[in-house]
Amino acid sequence: MSQASSGPDPGPDHGRTPPDGWDVPTPPRGESADHRPATATGSFVAPGSWTRPAGVPRAADRRARGRRPAGRPTPPAGFPVTRPPHPDRLAGTRRRLVGLARVLAGGTVVLAVVVVVAPWLLGGPGPGTDTVVGHLVAAVGAVGATALAAHRRTRPVVSVVAAAAVPVILFVLLAVVWWQ
Repeated sequence: MSQASSGPDPGPDHGRTPPDGWDVPTPPRGESADHRPATATGSFVAPGSWTRPAGVPRAADRRARGRRPAGRPTPPAGFPVTRPPHPDRLAGTRRRLVGLARVLAGGTVVLAVVVVVAPWLLGGPGPGTDTVVGHLVAAVGAVGATALAAHRRTRPVVSVVAAAAVPVILFVLLAVVWWQ
């Protein structure tokens, strides 16, 4: 019969001695076995003989150059620089109108989705093709006007006009379809 073992099979290496050097203690961090400090690349140098790599300026050289000039950097020659002639005077008004336009455009999209999906959910006949198309056109127009108004490169006057067009689109939709 077989003998019962108390642990895993030690394998064919059982009873062998480790190779030479395994009994040497591990040196402290940053030193080799012969107590020389290691460099970042892994090579060893004598203590105190570290030299500066070529191309790396010393700290004293960097301090002697002085600080960078204040202000914006000058673009290279031939690089087109376009700046607005004046700051956006309608910044606060524009931001508020774009916010209002986003809310109203979102409401128009929700209204269009309700008009399209409601007949299937309720099982009724539906509002008719002209009503569905009118809602979809109004939703696309409102979202397009909002996108134009919110774009950062749109001129301020065009942005305000586009944002103001969204309530007009919604009013026309409600007047033509809902308040007949």
